[in-house]
Amino acid sequence: MLRNAGVAQLVEHSLRKGEVVGSKPPTSFLKNMITPKFTITNLILNYIVKYELAIQSIKDTQVPSPLLQQLREQLRTEEIDKLGELIAFPIGYSKALTVERGQVLPSYKNKLKIFTNYKNTQDYIDVYTPKSALKPSIELSTHLNKILMKNIVEEWDLARIKNFSEKPYDLYDTWYKLRDYYPSIEMRSHFNELFGWITNSSSGTHKLIQLCILLYEFIDKAPFYAGNQITAISTIKILTKIYGYNPYNVIPFSKAFFSISEDIVSAFKISKGKRDLTIFIEAVLYTLSLTVMDSSKKLTQIYNEKVQLRQQIGKDLNPRQVRIIEYLNSNSRITRQQYTKMMGISFMTSYRDLQELLDKEYISQKGKGRGTFYVIPDQDDEQATEGITIFS
Repeated sequence: MLRNAGVAQLVEHSLRKGEVVGSKPPTSFLKNMITPKFTITNLILNYIVKYELAIQSIKDTQVPSPLLQQLREQLRTEEIDKLGELIAFPIGYSKALTVERGQVLPSYKNKLKIFTNYKNTQDYIDVYTPKSALKPSIELSTHLNKILMKNIVEEWDLARIKNFSEKPYDLYDTWYKLRDYYPSIEMRSHFNELFGWITNSSSGTHKLIQLCILLYEFIDKAPFYAGNQITAISTIKILTKIYGYNPYNVIPFSKAFFSISEDIVSAFKISKGKRDLTIFIEAVLYTLSLTVMDSSKKLTQIYNEKVQLRQQIGKDLNPRQVRIIEYLNSNSRITRQQYTKMMGISFMTSYRDLQELLDKEYISQKGKGRGTFYVIPDQDDEQATEGITIFS
């Protein structure tokens, strides 16, 4: 694991020596075509190290479950939103949020089916572990494809591996035009060889590079009759979770590929023409490393703004006062009578608690006489204490 720059330098050194990644995959993993080659460039090294460091930061940041769930909802909603644009079916952030929250109205149920199916796939990835019955294989991708395309294509076409003469179903797939024809390749055995190479711990190739090659093969071969693009993305997500590169299943891979969608296509075409995957691997690792770094930054911000602030408030206030701050973060106001009853304390004790909060500017007093109540200071108030929102 990478915990500091010194460790990152050691990993980079081992990458250069070929101890973590090789110059090309073993010739045995693709028997029916020329083995793709790639070169370990400084860019690839840089992106891998950045990805590793960001992932370690996520793992090291111990955010309470309620806050983690907030972040997951935010990132997954963004992913569903960008997935729509990636597959040429934009729905906007608002509808993406209703999908993530499972609140799709009956009138939109059929229209948003691909997105609710994608959410179901994410739920499956959440509970998937290396001990699950389906191991990394084309059968695992087949299972994902069944979830993704359910009630979108006919039942007999779910997870069907196409033959060489068939064109893939192009609905919800902007990569389908990039696929090639391989009449001599048996898709199931071809991809299982590739999955076997990825799961072989002694292969000597870094997992992130292996997953880039797997993505390339999905684009190039489009093995399924329908849903190849979204199945490829979901397969990458579940494998990164298995190998520790997608903790909590929070990394929005669809958003990553959307952010440089045209560059991914260009890199694929160049790499295919040269029969050298270096440029494609660089492009994929570039967008993935940026996306992971952004996710790590958001998690760190939540920790700094909420968790550390709660600890600070806990030192500054007594437990009753901390609780009223939490209460006011989800309720607009509270009166002294309500506070007294809530805490089961005397009227004078509640007076002293509230007066101290007023003196320290954690709360503001509004109204007069019996109509007096207390609120979190407005952001526009010059006396407001910024950023005192904490989780409940």
